[in-house]
Amino acid sequence: MTYGVHVPVPHDAAEMLRSPKEVGDNLSPLDSENLIVEAFRSAARSVPAYKILLAEAGVSPDAVTGLPDFQRAVPVLDKQSTFGRFGVAELCRGGSAAGLAWVLTSSGHSGQFAYGVCGREGAEAAARSVDDALDRFLDVYKKPTLLINCLPMGVRVYTRACALAETSVRADMVTAVVKAFGGHYDQIVLVGETAFLKHLLELGRSRGAAWESLKVHAIVGEEPLAENARTYLAGLLGIDLRDPDHRLIISSMGVAELGLNLFFETPALIALRRVLARDESLRRRLLPSPATNLPMLFTYDANRIFVEVLAADRLVVSTLDADIRIPLIRYATGDCARWFDRPDVLREAAAAAGIRFERVAHLPVLMVLGRGGFVRAGDVPIYPEQVKEGLYADPALARLTTANFRLRSGKPEAALRIQLVPGAPAERGLDDRFAKAVAPYVVAPLRVVCEEYEAFGNGMALDYERKFDYLEGE
Repeated sequence: MTYGVHVPVPHDAAEMLRSPKEVGDNLSPLDSENLIVEAFRSAARSVPAYKILLAEAGVSPDAVTGLPDFQRAVPVLDKQSTFGRFGVAELCRGGSAAGLAWVLTSSGHSGQFAYGVCGREGAEAAARSVDDALDRFLDVYKKPTLLINCLPMGVRVYTRACALAETSVRADMVTAVVKAFGGHYDQIVLVGETAFLKHLLELGRSRGAAWESLKVHAIVGEEPLAENARTYLAGLLGIDLRDPDHRLIISSMGVAELGLNLFFETPALIALRRVLARDESLRRRLLPSPATNLPMLFTYDANRIFVEVLAADRLVVSTLDADIRIPLIRYATGDCARWFDRPDVLREAAAAAGIRFERVAHLPVLMVLGRGGFVRAGDVPIYPEQVKEGLYADPALARLTTANFRLRSGKPEAALRIQLVPGAPAERGLDDRFAKAVAPYVVAPLRVVCEEYEAFGNGMALDYERKFDYLEGE
């Protein structure tokens, strides 16, 4: 496996993205190198906290003249060494947090909050960036669009092109907004996390919402999207996933302190991932064991961020925007990733997906594997991402669960507790049905127990405000 930097050289991106500003804008290696070195020097000159960190690391900014110097000498940062140590003003350019237009907060799942901020001078540009991203796939500059932000409180979506409803995680409110306003727009875009969108669409259907009669797209974030979950959500929305020009369920990955929509799917990458989901031989050639842990396939705008993958699959991102108020250089996101750097597998997957190889051959394609957490059944690791695929594999079973579960290590078998939706009884034989659904994805001894909503104990009162912790301690 190759570690380091993947230099994007986009080709034929217009066909895929349909936007004047394409991913990468034909960056050459020299352009990429100049961008990251200048971003580093700019942060070193203007950010008080970064000056301290570089001095402690013994790094002279003037000595960093190219990419080899940058990768050799510049320290890798994380949430604790930045937001856990310094105040917001010290992390801002010029040592001042005055004149902010908005603040974006992280989930706090790690126990430490981090913040993305934008000055008033950059607010319009930030909204334009979001709108450009939406327009690449959904033509929001031409089509009247209602965007409903269903992400937890504190996660804002900035748009000027769309009518915006910010409901947070109130499924009843979203359903009401759709009923009241949906018919007045050419399309609706739901932005939310998988389990909440599942809950929302199921609730809406039970209350008479005809999702299939509306042109509803979904942008899914917060955590990796199981491919079977995409299929399940598509079924609720009446979406034909074989027709990407119809309606989309697309995944996006942001990091609050770095920005929204840092990494994103394209229709071609979705098609590739769905091929990998059903072709075990391709997965085994591409992925580390276990090959059932299907990664996200993302690309990104190389004018906006510089991406590295270090040893142990550590994903590291640097911001490139010279106007960003809190620049973060070589910032470890906490995610595990690898480059999709097997052109033979890519070519074969593209052929199987029915797309031209040129549509993806020169995009930077990152395989995001998740946060890396797992439990063990004996010595065999079990990842939450594998369990999620199993929970959504059978639509009849998926309707019975909140999609929340807890994994616990054990010898010789691990334990999986699954929370059922309110009112669903833990009927005899249900454990075995879920065990069979999960078995193709978790190739390890696993004892499955379905628990009624009130008896589950972990996250019983689901408010969808916090990221769910799928792993139990010993």
